[in-house]
Order: sequence, then C-alpha cells, then structure tokens
Amino acid sequence: MRVTLGRTLRHLLPDLAVGALAGPLAVSGIAKSVTPAEELDWPVDSGPLAAPDGAKLVGAAELAAAAVTLVAPGRLAALAPTCAYTALTVAAHRMKGAKCACFGAARLAAIGRTHIGANAAASLVASAALTAGPQRRLLVRAGTAALSSAVTYGVVRALDRRAERSGEAAARTCQERVSSVRLYVSDDCPACRSLKHLLRFMEPARRDAVSTTVVGGEDELPQEMAGLGVPCALGLDARGEPVCAPVAGIGGVKALIDSVTLSAPVVRRAV
Repeated sequence: MRVTLGRTLRHLLPDLAVGALAGPLAVSGIAKSVTPAEELDWPVDSGPLAAPDGAKLVGAAELAAAAVTLVAPGRLAALAPTCAYTALTVAAHRMKGAKCACFGAARLAAIGRTHIGANAAASLVASAALTAGPQRRLLVRAGTAALSSAVTYGVVRALDRRAERSGEAAARTCQERVSSVRLYVSDDCPACRSLKHLLRFMEPARRDAVSTTVVGGEDELPQEMAGLGVPCALGLDARGEPVCAPVAGIGGVKALIDSVTLSAPVVRRAV
C-alpha cells in the first residue's frame, strides 16, 4: 500500500507543482490589474512596460501564464511558469533596490535577494516539472492553485498590514519640524529617475533643502535605512540631526520633502 501511495504521489507531483506555481502568478496579476496607476509605485519608467500602462500589461501576462499553467496539456503547463518565473527573476535582479510593486499597492520590502531567490526557486521547480511532464490532472492543479493563492494572499495582506501599522505609529510619534531631507538614490533605479523628474517641478527653496546621496545598491544604505530600498529619505532638523522615521518610495519621499518647513534654516551635513 505504501508503495502504491508513493507511486501515486510521484505521478501527481508535476501537476501539484504547476498548480502551486499558478497561485502567486494569479494573485500578482489580479493585484496589478485592479490597482489604479496613481496608487502604484511602478519601478519601470521607460519602454513599453513603463507607467501608467506597464503594470496592467505585466498583470495581464501573469494572468495568462497562470491560465495556461492550469489548463494546458503536458509539458506546456510547466513551460508557462518556467518562462514567467525566469523573466521575473531577471526583472528582480535588474530592479534590485526599487520599491516592490509585485502585488499592487501592498507595502512590501524593497526588491532584494529574497525576491530574486524566490523567483529563481520557482523557476527551478517549474523546470523540474517540465522535465517530469504533467499529466493534465485539472482538478489537482485547480485545488493546489486555490490553496497556493490563498496562502500567497494571506502572507501579502499580513505584511501589508504590519507595514501600515508601523507607518501609522511612526507618523503619530513624529512631532518634529523637518528642515532638510537626506535622499538616497541609485543610478539604475527607475523609480529614482521618476522622483528626480518630480523634484524638477518643485519650488527651488524646497529642492535646495534636499541633499542627495547616490548608492550602488541597498547594501550601501546606512543601517537605519536597511531594507527600505531606493529611493528612500531621512528628515533632518535645523541642526542636521535625523528626525522621525525614514521613508521609502516615490510617494513617501515626496511627502517628506513637501513637509519641509522652508522658513527654518537649512543645515547640511556631509554624508
């Protein structure tokens, strides 16, 4: 009986694998598709995948890949997630340090090693399923995909709520005046280029209150900014001392710069 059960499980593994991989693709695709462009910190600012329509196109591609994964016959069911997760791995590597928009407006950690590693691992699982060859067990795939989608959505919601509570707590405790802003960007960050474009339209006095430091990646950020990714910023008081909690993303950084008290003297500190 154990031998029979083991053989059955081995036969089911390729379909279980592709079903599990379809879940995150479906959740990610739906999140990108339903989130308004103005609420999404999309990290691509040039080419056919640039904002505001780029997120919708990527979301549609993820949904299509999930659909093919669920219903396609044989190895085609594993080829779709192999290609999808390989593309996501490359994208995560190229956008390392940018604010994550994988699941729409959910407040997740900046794109880093975890994103790259998770997508690469999913690509390897899909490749293994491609080699084994799924048998088009649609009910097995659908059930696994439903469970995988629920787990993915639950984890994303939990991380989003935790980030929201942290942000609200920081906002409640911050009563200090912000006299200047220390901004961290990188040369290969699309969101940083978009932010630079927005800063050009701010009043000169407000732009002068911003000191910019270019870093090579999130590994070069100061300890208090670790895990935020770029662009990120820290508010400073009139003496050049940090005040309040650091912020990340185009929206957060712009809001911090908008909060600068222009009547206060601006003191710069060497970085």
